[in-house]
Amino acid sequence: MLRICLILSILAGLGALAIAQFRVVEKIRVITAERDENGSQRDTANQAASKSKAEAKAAKESGDKSAQELAIAKGELETKTATLVEQEKRANTLFATLQKTTAEKIEANRELAQWQALGVTPDQIKAIQISSKKVAEERDAIEDEKKVLVRNNRQLAGELSRYRGDSTKVELPAGLKGKIIGVDNKWEFVVLDIGSNQGVMEYGELMVNRNGKLVAKVQVTNVQANRSVANVMSEWKQADVQEGDQVIY
Repeated sequence: MLRICLILSILAGLGALAIAQFRVVEKIRVITAERDENGSQRDTANQAASKSKAEAKAAKESGDKSAQELAIAKGELETKTATLVEQEKRANTLFATLQKTTAEKIEANRELAQWQALGVTPDQIKAIQISSKKVAEERDAIEDEKKVLVRNNRQLAGELSRYRGDSTKVELPAGLKGKIIGVDNKWEFVVLDIGSNQGVMEYGELMVNRNGKLVAKVQVTNVQANRSVANVMSEWKQADVQEGDQVIY
């Protein structure tokens, strides 16, 4: 009886061991399956991460390339815009020149037609132009000589009047203006920036003006081509004359 009980106990222990081993094997199988599943999911996640990283890198490279292309396009646009502005400016200049040339051509053709209507040949026109230029030069020379003669006559008339004891004042050109460029307050004389070329004559009298007010009156004592010296007339002196004061006749 004891032996049977021992055998039964042994069998029961073996059965329990077998059942426990079966459960352990099943647990190991489940854990292994879960491990494999987790590994697969991890590999999938790693692949997805690698793919996302690669896509992000590609997107960044594409963005950098687009930015570079945009900068190049912007530079080309600015260059083309500057070129266009320069071309428009040149076109406007050429158009203005063309208009001027066209107007001159029309005027030249009109003048030529007028001369042709008078029966004058181009050679005769050229000769007339040369003659007209020569006459104009002679006229200008005569006019300059006339001015010199008039100035000399005035000066001689003034000197003659002084010799005769006349009190007639020396007349200077109407509207004559100048400036004082030098002052000697000790000896009461000034230097003017006008002379015989402007019609100044000795003993001519000029008013000294500053800011629209009379300062003094001066009488010319020495005349050069573009300079003259004048004494300050004490009876007309309102204040000390200064460089930059205007003199008028």
